Amino acid sequence: MLQNYLKIAWRNLLRHKSFSLINILGLSTGIAACTIIFLYVRYELTYDRHNTQVDRIARVGTTLHCPGSDMEFGTSPYPLADALKRDFPEIAASVRLDPNPSVISHNNELFSESDFYLTDQSIFSIFSYSFIEGDPAHALQQPNSLVLTEPLAQKYFGDPAAALGKTMICNQKPVTVTGVIASPPANSDILVTGLLSADYSNKRAWMEDFPVYTFILFNSQPDLARFERKMKPIADKYCQPELDKTADKGYSVGFVLEALADVHFSKAKLIDTPKGNRQFSYIFSLLAAFILIIALLNYINLSTARATERAKEVGVRKVNGARPLQLIRQFLFESFLLIAIAWIIAFTIVLLALPYFNTLLNAQLSLSWRGSTLFMACIFVVTILLAGLYPAFIQSRFRPVEILKGKWRYSSKGIFLRRMLTTAQFVITAALITGTVVIYSQMKYINNKDTGYVKEQVASIHISNDSLAQRAAPSFIQSLKELPAVKAVSAGSGIHPDALSIATTFAGSGSKKREIMCNYFFIDKELLPLLQIRLKEGRNISDSLSTDKTEAFLVNEAFVEKMGWTSALGQSMEGFGHKGRIVGVVRNFYYKSLHNVIEPLIMVYHTDITMSITIKIQPKDLPLVATAWKAHYPATPFDYSFLDESYKEQYDKDRLTMKLFSYFTILAILISCLGLLGLVSLMAVQRTKEIGIRKVLGASVQQLISLLTRDFVKLIIIASLIALPLAGIAMSQWLTSYAYHISLTWWMFLLPVVLILLIALTVIGQQVIRAALANPVTALRAE
Repeated sequence: MLQNYLKIAWRNLLRHKSFSLINILGLSTGIAACTIIFLYVRYELTYDRHNTQVDRIARVGTTLHCPGSDMEFGTSPYPLADALKRDFPEIAASVRLDPNPSVISHNNELFSESDFYLTDQSIFSIFSYSFIEGDPAHALQQPNSLVLTEPLAQKYFGDPAAALGKTMICNQKPVTVTGVIASPPANSDILVTGLLSADYSNKRAWMEDFPVYTFILFNSQPDLARFERKMKPIADKYCQPELDKTADKGYSVGFVLEALADVHFSKAKLIDTPKGNRQFSYIFSLLAAFILIIALLNYINLSTARATERAKEVGVRKVNGARPLQLIRQFLFESFLLIAIAWIIAFTIVLLALPYFNTLLNAQLSLSWRGSTLFMACIFVVTILLAGLYPAFIQSRFRPVEILKGKWRYSSKGIFLRRMLTTAQFVITAALITGTVVIYSQMKYINNKDTGYVKEQVASIHISNDSLAQRAAPSFIQSLKELPAVKAVSAGSGIHPDALSIATTFAGSGSKKREIMCNYFFIDKELLPLLQIRLKEGRNISDSLSTDKTEAFLVNEAFVEKMGWTSALGQSMEGFGHKGRIVGVVRNFYYKSLHNVIEPLIMVYHTDITMSITIKIQPKDLPLVATAWKAHYPATPFDYSFLDESYKEQYDKDRLTMKLFSYFTILAILISCLGLLGLVSLMAVQRTKEIGIRKVLGASVQQLISLLTRDFVKLIIIASLIALPLAGIAMSQWLTSYAYHISLTWWMFLLPVVLILLIALTVIGQQVIRAALANPVTALRAE
């Protein structure tokens, strides 16, 4: 029996090549797209879950409660880890991770390694690092010890085994390689390439900028909210006395716990790791479901539409005694064969596409049996049941008398079913096109938005805060000014969001004096003209006035608005070691991304360290600057970035969203078009005699084309009326993630409708015209 089913299935597949090809292509691309999206969503939602003790690990953050607002940090004080381990028996271990970007000197070459951390020996008892060489129990016990990841061991020594015990020059100090570990998975919240031993025994200050990430391991799965309350006495005992000495009343400190598995999707804080967007993952999960549904609807639609082509076969089989269950098994086996072929092609597509998507997403997606078997099995069962069982059930219920009279193809149920499935496809496609149009428009708005300063041909050179680098900075700045290719030079903090400092500020005088937390940039007189930041009133800071270095304040319009002043000039100010008056107000400029409202900003003369040197230069002339750098900093790599590139990097995730949405929308359109093409082809065959009779009775080609296309046009319009309001609601919600965004306009909803109509008419036009132009004699002579 099985052999007979296989023969019939294979013959039908070959006999109807176009139908089979359309179904296989539609299903395989839909399954492949769904699988790739699943791999990405799983990758995002399993951040840090490779750690075997993930359910017992938590990160301790810090909240500084201020009179105006709270400041939340992802980091905490140096002594906290030891205090928690000492005072709370429910904590098994604690560890500090102190970011320490390093310069490696190897074979007379300098290498920058950004993912090095100073840490405690206890890190290996908390996190799951796989040792290739060395002993995890003692790897960081000795001073000046270094544990490398396998790729870095290969980079510097050619082989992990050769690295063990070797001495390297790290930040101009010798360190010994005491271990080599496998690279942590890319979906780790803290990506590590090197771990340096640290001695925190002399770090006793609790209110020293909260410099380290602190993680704790509990003996059993904890109640984090309850333990947070237990940590309050720690803050009161150690932090509050130091805070009372340096700050006015109204300030306090609290510690906040986050489960390790939740850190990646938690609210972004000051000094924090890069964050993911859980909503982003949910949107793409929905997108995957939509694409798979479109592919399945295609298959169901085409299968039920083609059922009439096999109606007589079913009728004859039933007359000869075939039972419905036998017919269901036969048709289900045919579907199984076709779906199995589609799955093999989909699997091949996924394997071929993964390298591209890994590059695009900067991820490490892999189709492993261990992690994907359950998902693949579920989707396979779903495709078999939905795409195979329903059409098989429909065909097996044909009534022999109705079949032989040819009535089923005209039944209202059959027609309604096909219309409903086609409409559902168009609803999803129209919604996806609308989403793509809105995302593209928002990204275009971002690219064209006037940021309030000039970004082009502006480079920022990053200066280390160590004493040697700071001593060399003035002579390096002077050498830059002497280069003809450098049009302007400014020293200070720069205006990159990472360069922001936050401090308590006293503004106003007398009864109107207010205390607020505010953002600061440290600048010189060159920065405003270099970036063409416009003044609204007052003047720029000046070198000719010695008092400007400690008494002059520049503020933005947002600061003036927050204070409620009509004019800010001459208002008293105090903050960050400066005390004086406001001498100028600058126009608002976007120093953060458009996701954020422009916040109050203060700019003062930089009197402390030089963190960044901003220069106006063409990219082609940058080697001249690199030569000057090497003359002043021979032991430090040249680290720079262009301002326009840094600005674009803030929207990398948004551009990725647009790109992925566009790819999968195009894919959804293609799958829908394949289904539409199949339906129109079947319709033309089924209505061949009708078309012939109409032509004999005098119908024109235009009338026939209108007759054959108007039903599809109606379905597209109905689908658009359903899809566009839903898409409008969804995209309005998405736009709220931006403080500054476009408004939804009528053309964004009209364009998808016009586009779908054009695509649909193009797809069905060829088949319809061919049917309308066919010789009616041939059609009427068919039987």
